[in-house]
Amino acid sequence: MYESYWGLSRPPFPSGPDPQGFIACHPHQAALLKLRYTIESGLGVAALTGEIGSGKTTVAGRLVHELTEDYGPFVHVVFPRLSPGELIGWLAVELGAEEHMLEKTDEGLDVVLRVLRERLSDWSSRDQHPVLVIDEAHLLKNSPLLEVLMLLLNFRDSASIDFTLLLVGHTSLSALLTRVPQLADRLAVVAHLPSLSANQTTGYITERLESAGCDRAVFSADALAAIHRLTGGVPRAIGRLCDLSLLVGFADGLREIRADDIHDVSLELPRVALRRVS
Repeated sequence: MYESYWGLSRPPFPSGPDPQGFIACHPHQAALLKLRYTIESGLGVAALTGEIGSGKTTVAGRLVHELTEDYGPFVHVVFPRLSPGELIGWLAVELGAEEHMLEKTDEGLDVVLRVLRERLSDWSSRDQHPVLVIDEAHLLKNSPLLEVLMLLLNFRDSASIDFTLLLVGHTSLSALLTRVPQLADRLAVVAHLPSLSANQTTGYITERLESAGCDRAVFSADALAAIHRLTGGVPRAIGRLCDLSLLVGFADGLREIRADDIHDVSLELPRVALRRVS
């Protein structure tokens, strides 16, 4: 709605993950490099952690665009509270097994595991390296799925099977992994996404605007400082505040968005969308 007013070719702050519009601010780029290292070096399993809205799913999704065609297929599981049978069935089907495997119950877990092993072996025989992404992995606390993940990693002990398991979750995932020594011992890398600093917040906003075609300053220096202060440097919160500010600025006919405008706009967002600092 406001794109032409600000000279933009597309919305600079999309509401969902935007792997193709990935902005390589330092924390995200560093995490991406660690995950690529794990996959390309065949190290087996890595974890990506961060607070809500820190960009974990975007970084994980960006791997598809960063790796060569030898890596894949990518299977992204966003339902970590499946039963063991459902999870293994889902993975098997996503890797090419018959659809009916999703209907297997835990009583047939050995059968489904065998099918999954065959699918992984088949991909490896084609010189392909599957990447299995378990999102919201912090929800696996006290879950039998942790044992299933260990079984999956045991498959890698075979010379005929090669894949990477990527666990993505809230910062609390790190503590969970330390309580599962067998899994923690297998971890090659734990990449953490911290909140952006004030300078990184400014760079993130500027690069997102430039990538969307903006060739002029939209937010004043004091507005950028206010955005960082109100959001705590969390990318999702930054995006929400900037997006609504651009809309309000368009509606009010502003030529530049200043700190007072940012504060006014922030009052229209739910408190949970921002990390207010007193």
